Amino acid sequence: MRKFLAIPAISMLALAAACGGGNDAQSTAAPAEVAAVSASISTAEDANAVYADFLSTYVDNVDGINFVAYGDVTPEDAARLKAYIAALETQGVDGLSRDEQMAFWYNLYNAKTIDVILEAYPVKSIKSVGSLINQGPWNKKNMNVTGFGAMSLNDIEHGTLRANWDEPRIHYAVNCASYGCPNLKASPWTAENLEADMEQAAIDYINHPRGFRVENGKVTASSIFDWYKVDFGDTNAGVLEHARKYAKGDLKTALEAATTINKFDYNWNLNEQG
Repeated sequence: MRKFLAIPAISMLALAAACGGGNDAQSTAAPAEVAAVSASISTAEDANAVYADFLSTYVDNVDGINFVAYGDVTPEDAARLKAYIAALETQGVDGLSRDEQMAFWYNLYNAKTIDVILEAYPVKSIKSVGSLINQGPWNKKNMNVTGFGAMSLNDIEHGTLRANWDEPRIHYAVNCASYGCPNLKASPWTAENLEADMEQAAIDYINHPRGFRVENGKVTASSIFDWYKVDFGDTNAGVLEHARKYAKGDLKTALEAATTINKFDYNWNLNEQG
């Protein structure tokens, strides 16, 4: 099996510099609890069932945003999430189809991001977790995936997904635990529903004000479309063309008349209610 490409170190440091924050915290799940749950996971279906149960328990959609009830997560469920992550790390992607690989990386990235927040909770933003000194939440190599070795969240998003799939909808699938981010999918990603779910994720984000909004003829877009403009045609015009494919109703009409993007913004507050 061909290993995925690694993103250059300079790019990883630049991304960390844009997103770094405070100090690491202790895990909410004891190793013995994780081991006990891990013993009950013997197949990929078992693993996804554990993750599906976690998501259905703690993710709730309010006004178009999927919020996570981090403060309600029990130590037992935190252990179950860690066991799920460990199961994916052990499984790796050897023998998986291309769509299965993509779903695998989405699930591992999102589950690990939740785990990072739970270890540091309470925090107001993922940017408060870690620092540039200890590599922060995105550059810290806190996973060990069969066939790949030590990996960070940035290794998954930029060195694996973006490096190997020419697919802008990746940005709607991986979740950085922030209000401004596209929704955390409230069920595991699967190869069977990958295309339909990525389309829906794009529609949901672009048609929510945190994705695009037009006020008095001026367009404000998420900073995601600025940070990763290269994935959306590398120009404001390319970003608008992409957005028009998914925009609905009044937003679509407004974007059809737009010639540029006037402002980019992003809300780094944690994706939890209250």
